[in-house]
Amino acid sequence: MAEQFVFYSLFLWQIGFIIGILLKLFYKPSGKKFVPTVAQTIPAVEVVTPKVQPSHIDVEMKKNISLQKAKTSSIQSDEVIKGKVSTQKEKLKQLRRG
Repeated sequence: MAEQFVFYSLFLWQIGFIIGILLKLFYKPSGKKFVPTVAQTIPAVEVVTPKVQPSHIDVEMKKNISLQKAKTSSIQSDEVIKGKVSTQKEKLKQLRRG
């Protein structure tokens, strides 16, 4: 009984010694200092809210949407280009010039 007690105590002492050595080798403190700070209470800003709560607002929208194709359409251009153009390149050149 006494032999077991001595054996277990030496065994635990060796484990503690090994853990202490490993901690000293691999654990390095960060060097940061923790300073306890007292949180100061900042007074809240009081906002006066209106007594009447906003209620539901009705908005009327009038839309004329046509789901059918137009039967007749007439597009007229106000711009009139003078002169006769024979090819598309010349037409583009003339349009760029004005």
